Amino acid sequence: MIKFHIIESGYFLGDGGVMFGPVPKKYWSAKYKVDEKNMCVMALRCLFIETDKRRILVDAGIGDKHNSRLKFFQPFNQKDIAGEIRKIGYAPEEVTDVIITHLHFDHCGGCTVFNSNKEAVPAYPNATYHLSLAQWKNYRNPSLFEKGSFFPDNIEPVYDAGQLQFVLEDMQFDEHIRLELYDGHTPGQIAVLFDTEEGNYAFPGDVVPTSLNLSLSWLSAYDNSVVIAMEEKKRFMDKAIKDKRTLIFYHDAYTVSSKL
Repeated sequence: MIKFHIIESGYFLGDGGVMFGPVPKKYWSAKYKVDEKNMCVMALRCLFIETDKRRILVDAGIGDKHNSRLKFFQPFNQKDIAGEIRKIGYAPEEVTDVIITHLHFDHCGGCTVFNSNKEAVPAYPNATYHLSLAQWKNYRNPSLFEKGSFFPDNIEPVYDAGQLQFVLEDMQFDEHIRLELYDGHTPGQIAVLFDTEEGNYAFPGDVVPTSLNLSLSWLSAYDNSVVIAMEEKKRFMDKAIKDKRTLIFYHDAYTVSSKL
């Protein structure tokens, strides 16, 4: 058995020129809504997967620990992911795994929460958190370009608690779930592939953040290497098309998913 639930954890405003990088505004603004300040509404769409033995959260949104630091992005309609998981039928203590696609703050902010002493602690105390070793090394020794995207209290408490497990390479995570690593946006980003009775799915994170990014040349200025990002996206897309996967987009505020 495998069931999945999409969790809409909230939204933020992203500068369109950054979100769509090398694509001229003339083209992206015709396909994605933008306000007079050049800001676009971007989603923070997480995933919860149930199997016979596991309760898996994939990515954890932006969280609420850094609201004062994130004023530029104006997060809004934020939802407590643990509360959304309770609606599905599970307490945070019952979550067995958290898969972190990468450590940019908008994907892992909810991995930890403040306790009564205002100390960051793992939000899911009994879960194993899965992160690629390449991403961990990159976070611990970041480039100047990426340094501002990493907030230590989103992940260090997980490491200190002994709950962090590193993914070294592409791997079969479960009978129906596969993890694959892709570079370009950031080293060792995890894409989650899973197969159900209804069809084959993929959660590519920022390998393909919106439906507009299905086109190979539509990249983001947040990609730390646009050359590698395009090549890696092609590698991902070629396999996804072959497997007839439906992609679930993390950042697209208007299109949840698209079948290839």
